[in-house]
Amino acid sequence: MRRAVMFLALGLVALAGLYWAMGGLDQLAQSAQEAQRGFQAQLAQGLRSLRAGEPGALIALWGLSFAYGFVHAAGPGHGKFLLGAYGAGTQVPLRRMMGLGLAASLAQGVTAVALVYGGVLIFNATREGLQLAGDLWLERASLIAIALIGLWLVMRATRKVLRQSAAPPVALAGHDPSHDHGACESCGHRHGPSAEEMAQITGWRDAALLIGAIAIRPCTGALFVLILTWRMGLVWEGIAATLIMALGTASVTIAVAATAVLAREGAMDWAGRLGRARHLGPVIEALAGLFILAVAVNMLKIL
Repeated sequence: MRRAVMFLALGLVALAGLYWAMGGLDQLAQSAQEAQRGFQAQLAQGLRSLRAGEPGALIALWGLSFAYGFVHAAGPGHGKFLLGAYGAGTQVPLRRMMGLGLAASLAQGVTAVALVYGGVLIFNATREGLQLAGDLWLERASLIAIALIGLWLVMRATRKVLRQSAAPPVALAGHDPSHDHGACESCGHRHGPSAEEMAQITGWRDAALLIGAIAIRPCTGALFVLILTWRMGLVWEGIAATLIMALGTASVTIAVAATAVLAREGAMDWAGRLGRARHLGPVIEALAGLFILAVAVNMLKIL
């Protein structure tokens, strides 16, 4: 069953790549922007109803916030591209990748809250200043960080290829693999972390980099809601709406990340049948890094 799901995910990724190559991404972006403008008008109306004390207005606002987050994430966005490419290019477990999608989306919501209330309470920022900071400066910072992650993945894949091309180490006679836990055989002390510990450290470092690069840029809709609710005196309602909006974004981000991981597993399974799995992994990682780098650079050119 899992193998069938993996090959289905691989097919979906191939179709998405074909759709992108045919220019479908621009059409998707336009449709998503139009839908977001419509949701912003509904959110503004929902906030007016909430301030007027209409029954059910708070639940309606939160429902609209979740839907806005979903529609926002369904359009082209650097967060999905980053997590999707990273999940396809690196050997990350499915659950961890899904957790990264959730954490990155929630972190974006927290960044929006910090930007709005930090700007208002500490710097006495205006609405225009907050929107400028979010839509221009923080987006540029996020895209630069994402481009650097793409470059880093390419460099890491290149090092793997170079290691694979080197002559494999010769096993020593009488060597017991169970001793490979980082301890020195002569003194019994550990002079460095084990391979498992190094993998864990790398995993947490990667997670921090991914979440940080995405969270730098808060969602425009979250800024819109937070600024309006601050002016209306609906502080906690606006913060809750922002986090619910982040959950809507996460629903799409998690799906993209999971599809990417399953597609990679499908590709590796297929390559394993051909005896090419060892060489395919670094190639996929390098292509993922190049994809991330290209998307980030193109988005920076548009700003």
